Amino acid sequence: DTDGDGTADNLEASAAEALDPCLPVQAAGYTGYDATNAIWAAADCDGDGVGNGDEDTNGTDPYQTVDTDGDGIDDDNEVNNGTDPNDPCDPVQSPGYTGYDSGNVIWAAADCDGDGVTNGDEVTNGTDPYEASNDTDGDGIDDDTETNNGTDPMDPCDPVQNPGYTGYNSANTIWAGADCDGDTLTNSEELSLGTEIYAADTDGDTINDGQEVSDGTDPFDDCDSVGGTPLPDTFCDRDDDGLSDADEITAGTDPDNPDSDGDTIEDGQEVSDGTDPLDPCDSNGGTPTQGTICGVEIGNSIVTPDGDGVNDFFRIENIELFGGNSVEIINRWGAPVFKTENYDNNSNFFSGIANTGTSLNKGSVLPAGVYFYIIKYVDEGESRNASGYLYINQ
Repeated sequence: DTDGDGTADNLEASAAEALDPCLPVQAAGYTGYDATNAIWAAADCDGDGVGNGDEDTNGTDPYQTVDTDGDGIDDDNEVNNGTDPNDPCDPVQSPGYTGYDSGNVIWAAADCDGDGVTNGDEVTNGTDPYEASNDTDGDGIDDDTETNNGTDPMDPCDPVQNPGYTGYNSANTIWAGADCDGDTLTNSEELSLGTEIYAADTDGDTINDGQEVSDGTDPFDDCDSVGGTPLPDTFCDRDDDGLSDADEITAGTDPDNPDSDGDTIEDGQEVSDGTDPLDPCDSNGGTPTQGTICGVEIGNSIVTPDGDGVNDFFRIENIELFGGNSVEIINRWGAPVFKTENYDNNSNFFSGIANTGTSLNKGSVLPAGVYFYIIKYVDEGESRNASGYLYINQ
């Protein structure tokens, strides 16, 4: 048996066949060969690239090619090369390798690139089972997984993420330029501001973050917005004047201005004092805004009608602004000595001369002493009075 195939030379079909250990062809499982025969050992009867002698040594079948794991490398070669014939990912293949058997269930169930998508699904999806997928849109989910799940690998906002999600790649320009919560701020802008990337209204005041940035309000403060609604049970006092924003709206005061009438007394204090926070002339200890007319004021309470230009008449500041006013001067006995209407500090004023009483008293110079004045006028539809003591020095 020159070729060691277990068939005597005289039984071989020809002289040439007597020297060929692979003829006649044997079925898988044949063991009639002579493993010590150098001609037989050097041959490769199953054509798998592993010599018969090596197959015999490895315990594999020299007459059968089997690829258990479907990786395109038969078991004989894997054993001979020291790789695992039951592991479709051993040996490691380069991207683009196509020698696998996609119909092999062991290979199809494996994930040779470790991207979370099985080899079989990658073949179905048209992606490379030997190259871990890129995350094109930077949403933290690789392209293969997105394709497998039916989401868009080019859309960083698909799938929709819950507020607080941080699995994104902020350096990805596609992700950075997107607006995943639809508030008109890009993801990158929200990351810089610290606002929620996956929720349009960070502070929950019903105004989205982009609008708040545009309005110049605080997207983190539910009390600070234009037209928003604060969260339930939140006490909002944007201007810190002691009145809640809701109370200011009711009162008509400005929730962004602690002193709506500008009289130096804050709105909350005016409400507490019972004065009008919208009237700069009505406060306890306040100072009306410059140019504000707050009724009449007594310019001088002493009249010295000596013609020196100082206190020659009873000056009532602003009285000329209130047409229909009346002024009355009463002496110490309660008798009127001066009465007039439309007092104006110009042509109609009191200079210590009586204009009431008997005909003898009218036009007379009144004696020095203490008198009492009563001023009546109407200010913005409201009747007002001012009264006090007046002194005449002759």
